Amino acid sequence: MNPKTNTHFITILIVVAILSGVFSGCTPGQTTTPASPLPATVAPTQVNHSTATSISTLNPTSVPTPSITLKKGDFYFSIDGQQSFIFSRNVAGYETSQYYQLLDFTSKGGSKFVRVQLDSLGMGYSNTGEVDEAWAKKWEEVFEKAAANGIYVMPVFGVWCDWNDGNGYSTWKSNPLNEINGGPTKTAGDLFISDSPTQKLWLGWMKTLIERWQGQKNIIAWEIFSEINMTPGTTEPEAIDFVNSATVIIHNADSSQRPVTASLADFGDWSSFYRSDSIDFINIHPYPVSGKLDRTIITEVRSMLEKYSKPVLIGESGLSFETPDSNPPTLTTADQAEIGIKHAIWAVVVSGAMNGRALWWEDGVAIYFPALNMPFIQKYADAELPASNFVRDVDFSDFQPLTSTSDPGVWGAAVGNEEMVLGWYRDATCEPPDWNLQPILSNQTVTLTVPGAAINWKIDFFNTRTGTDIVSSATVTREGMKITITLPDLTDDIAFKLHAQSSAQLAPCLSP
Repeated sequence: MNPKTNTHFITILIVVAILSGVFSGCTPGQTTTPASPLPATVAPTQVNHSTATSISTLNPTSVPTPSITLKKGDFYFSIDGQQSFIFSRNVAGYETSQYYQLLDFTSKGGSKFVRVQLDSLGMGYSNTGEVDEAWAKKWEEVFEKAAANGIYVMPVFGVWCDWNDGNGYSTWKSNPLNEINGGPTKTAGDLFISDSPTQKLWLGWMKTLIERWQGQKNIIAWEIFSEINMTPGTTEPEAIDFVNSATVIIHNADSSQRPVTASLADFGDWSSFYRSDSIDFINIHPYPVSGKLDRTIITEVRSMLEKYSKPVLIGESGLSFETPDSNPPTLTTADQAEIGIKHAIWAVVVSGAMNGRALWWEDGVAIYFPALNMPFIQKYADAELPASNFVRDVDFSDFQPLTSTSDPGVWGAAVGNEEMVLGWYRDATCEPPDWNLQPILSNQTVTLTVPGAAINWKIDFFNTRTGTDIVSSATVTREGMKITITLPDLTDDIAFKLHAQSSAQLAPCLSP
């Protein structure tokens, strides 16, 4: 957290909770983070003890194609063996039917997996740690619907607000492991004390679910806990030990050895947490106070890659950490917010992150706010589709963020390798809160530092409204390690693909 905002962290946390009843996400130098998607006025579904005893192994009836995996040492997921950039969403709801509609949006929009916080249908365990059978079956219905849509799932087992016995948004009073509900603990922090009765029950519950769900082929990864640094009183060493213990259990229980992650709210300095060998990929949640989500994504992803040398996932994100029904209104519902979301989606493609979109309110959590609900979500139902079209079939093997400079009129970034570069640049003056656009930008140049020795490159410029339409093409030549590109006239933004050319490819152009 930025030192100048640290002093008012708790104050804002409490104010937002009082005004809104639910939190959003935390960012560098900001105050709060997204909570469980349940509004504070709605208690999580309680365990039905009469149905909490019959636990079976899930045998899926359908599985998505193609297969998606994360290979050790890679920085992107692989689709049928080829490293690829994929899009994801955070879906939420009170009932499975709401998830079904959001999964349909996900499929049509071009996203490949969804992140689901399991507590959004209730906490899923009894006060003695047994799995709630009715709850588990609801999630299995969601998993199967996702599989039928060709969508993968990343379950999130723990969420900070369920273990918040301090200030701000909290569902702790409804937690079955709370002593007031017949559970073993008076203090939520007991979850993170090694070998405590509470920790043993919770980890046992998680183990049972993994053993039960390991046969579900469309589970892409396991997230142990969301924003663990938001739980009051929890220290970094305790959190690392907790994640290490959970990871051992997961590896022993999951025959497919899926990757494992856990996430932090985007404040403070827990610099050792992501270095744990238990964390297979970084999981960040950018919600910049400035609303400059695209710039924040580029900066944070590249910082994380350099610091940890691990793949970076955008777990969730947004233009504002505050609830979308706040008064005064936040940037989430601003008149030109769709431009800011579009820019963030394109920026993440060229950031070095392994996924994109991953929005919080726009993906599904707005469903809990009557003033927004499904109509607001539908506005963004296919927001990532142009960018998804743009990266389709691109092999991201050995892609890395590239150093670049540009004329003052444009801002953006590029990623690539010795054979191919993807770039995206926008009107540099188009910033929140108004996202005003200049009528036209001409003669703007971008200079990239590109690896390898290829001299001649072909560049295709793409319309970002479709991700498939080529606006114009040109040939450019490397000078040393740098390639300078003159962008075509543009309004708003432009994307490009740069391909290294062999002598054979150039021959027709050089013939008399």
